[in-house]
Amino acid sequence: MGQIKVKGKMQRVAVIDDNRVVARAVRYSTVKGDQLVSYASQSSHIPEATLLACTLAVREAISYFVLNGHHVDLGKFGTFGIRTQQKAVTDAEEVSAELVKRITIGFTPSAEIKKAIAAIHIETEV
Repeated sequence: MGQIKVKGKMQRVAVIDDNRVVARAVRYSTVKGDQLVSYASQSSHIPEATLLACTLAVREAISYFVLNGHHVDLGKFGTFGIRTQQKAVTDAEEVSAELVKRITIGFTPSAEIKKAIAAIHIETEV
């Protein structure tokens, strides 16, 4: 089970045009790829060099498939895929690549991750 700390921060709330204390999750450092590989290596007893090679290959495969229009299901973690915003037209003959306004990478967490997020313990940092 996870644990997150929240801390109050004074900020302007535009909707009510007033300053209020808003609870924000405390953000810790960003875990780099080599730290992730090192941790996974220790917990799986797979040599770090082997795990690094596998990680790089998986990253490359995810990029390849997602950038070619596929969704990639990472099991318990979730799914990555391309998301687009485009203009609508009244006639199918008007459809063209120029109608696409924006392309992004989307992530949809799995039901298991959503359930784990709902169970995270939240406490106040003083």
